[in-house]
Amino acid sequence: MKGAIIGDIVGSVYEWHNIKTKDFPLFQKRSTFTDDTVMTCAVARAFLEAAKDDAPVVEHMTRAMQELGRKNPHRGYGGRFGRWIYAEDPRPYNSLGNGAAMRASPAGFLGKTVEEAYELGELTAMPTHNHPEGLCAAGTTAALVWLARHGAGKEALYQYVSDKYVIPRLDVIRPTYQFDVTCMGTMPVALAAFFESDSFEDAIRNAISVGGDSDTIGAITGSIAEAFYGVPEDIWQEARSRLSDELAAIVDEFYARKWD
Repeated sequence: MKGAIIGDIVGSVYEWHNIKTKDFPLFQKRSTFTDDTVMTCAVARAFLEAAKDDAPVVEHMTRAMQELGRKNPHRGYGGRFGRWIYAEDPRPYNSLGNGAAMRASPAGFLGKTVEEAYELGELTAMPTHNHPEGLCAAGTTAALVWLARHGAGKEALYQYVSDKYVIPRLDVIRPTYQFDVTCMGTMPVALAAFFESDSFEDAIRNAISVGGDSDTIGAITGSIAEAFYGVPEDIWQEARSRLSDELAAIVDEFYARKWD
């Protein structure tokens, strides 16, 4: 979750001004959180609230996403999602957009098995992104987070995901990769950024250097990289300082809870 937020904030200034290099400042004055962070926090809050009562998790997800979305407007929401936030009767709209995966990382903290983590990841997508590709992206992201948090190496992670996505080489796709908001166009790139990294920071730099939907690629890569490498405290504190008090409090509460 922290990794997703960092990747989002770092990528925020490059989403519409892509770069094709790993040599850039991680944080700039304009670096800020976007919808990726807001919805990741909404998912975390939903799981926290669901642990306190018997209401279906998807109901908690829907309510948290709408409430935090309304409190944090103008954060780069897609058109349909932006309308969904204010809908009186919010329903899923079969989206296959990459928003399904960028918010799923908290699900990787839950579940006794990787299968349970995958199913919980799917639940994070269900309020809006209930297309099979959306469900797969969210479930896969959560499962990879779960596996990495439980000690899986890169080879095991690669084996897990290789039947779902064809993972490219960054140096091959970087020159021509363009903006793509679908799960199919984003997940392979985000996964490649992680698999070719040698540290958390290197994973984030890989993700941003490809171009495209930089903040979302950064969020997905960052969520997996955190689970595998951990997050340097100085990088997290810089990102946390850019959150609202409410979002920061959700993160703190989520990490304070012992999910395992």
